[in-house]
Amino acid sequence: MKILFVDDEETIRELFWEYFKDEFNVTLASDGMEALEISNQNTFDLIISDISLPKLNGIQFIQKLRADGNQTPFLVITGDSDIQIAIDVFRMGAVDFFLKPFRMEALRSRIKKFENADIDLTLLFNSGEITQFSGDCKIKLKPQIKKLNSYIAFLTKQILNSPHASSEDLISIKIVLYELLANAIEHGVAGVSYAEKQECLESNLDYFKFVDERCADTNSSVFVELLMDDVGVTVVIRDEGNGFAVSSIPNPIENPSANLVSGRGIFLAKMNIDSIVYNEKGNEVRFFKTWNRFGNVR
Repeated sequence: MKILFVDDEETIRELFWEYFKDEFNVTLASDGMEALEISNQNTFDLIISDISLPKLNGIQFIQKLRADGNQTPFLVITGDSDIQIAIDVFRMGAVDFFLKPFRMEALRSRIKKFENADIDLTLLFNSGEITQFSGDCKIKLKPQIKKLNSYIAFLTKQILNSPHASSEDLISIKIVLYELLANAIEHGVAGVSYAEKQECLESNLDYFKFVDERCADTNSSVFVELLMDDVGVTVVIRDEGNGFAVSSIPNPIENPSANLVSGRGIFLAKMNIDSIVYNEKGNEVRFFKTWNRFGNVR
């Protein structure tokens, strides 16, 4: 996985390099202009950028990337406690945000969700990890968070069947699928509490292994239904867990620090779609995304 990391603080760049150099192909930049030049000459799987940068700040950097047609997913970091900054960059297509200071292992868990994965549909079907029935509308998934990228690639491929889907639609939908499907696996099927997740990340344990071992001890599945028409796409995700009280999730706008782990998936989803509704039990979520009529249709 190729990552461009942009931060004007040398100590933070060095820390990122030391932590991730053996796991990912990391390129560093110290300001927005340097990052833009590097981005124009190279292809990356993910860009991680601080907002406060010299020469060209993070928002200007992102705006120029998008104006040039570069749709690389990006994650932003800010030391500003004003959550409005993060909201603004979400409207530009950010996949996540982190407030300084943050733990590298927490950042790692977010990066891993966007790691590229080759999708072998034959293998997924033959192994029983994906079961498709009722045409292309209903899918059953074996809950494995390490397979999240493959599952997202498969679901995205189904959405590509719509002639109305634009590149902007696919980016937004992919972000939401990552968040809500991960929630269904780690919190729904595995039953991992937010406190357990925080403890695991703070202990620098392999969180993905922890979740999948929990899932392996159950006979539960995750179900996804896709409904597409000329207006938009509706996605329903249901797990066989005990559910949760949606009202208990902290509001990230009122308390951003509480959402470094807890509730950020719901927040990210709301920033990228038109509507999201949970059932009373909290183990089924339905979201709707209107097609972007002004986007670049494939």
